[in-house]
Amino acid sequence: MTFSAMSQYDDIHANSLLASTFSHPREVLANPLLDILQKRCILATWASDAFAVEGKPWLRQIPGSDRQVRIGDILAALRTLDGDDGPPPMRGGAVPIRFSRTRAVGQTAYEVKRQRTAAHI
Repeated sequence: MTFSAMSQYDDIHANSLLASTFSHPREVLANPLLDILQKRCILATWASDAFAVEGKPWLRQIPGSDRQVRIGDILAALRTLDGDDGPPPMRGGAVPIRFSRTRAVGQTAYEVKRQRTAAHI
C-alpha cells in the first residue's frame, strides 16, 4: 500500500471512529467542538458505501455502533453544512439546446450543405 493510500485509510478509520461517537447526523452538526471541515469529513465518511448495511443500501452503520442511520439524513446534514437549498438557478430561464449535425464517414461538407438546402425546398 502506498503512503497516500495508507494516509487515506487512516483518515477514513479516524473519521469512522469519531462518527461512532454520534448516534445521528444532527448531533454532528450541533457539536460546538468541531469545525465545519471536521463535521463534513465525519458525515462524508458516514455516508460512504463502505458503511452501507448489507441488503439495505439506504442505511449506514459505523462499525462499533449499534445504530443504523438513513443515508438521506446524512446527506441532508451535509447540505446543511453547504448551505445548499437545491440546484443553482438558471439565468434568464432555460437555455436552448443546439444540435449540430455531424457528417457521415466519407461525406464532404458540400454534400451536407446540399442535403440541407434540398430538405428546405
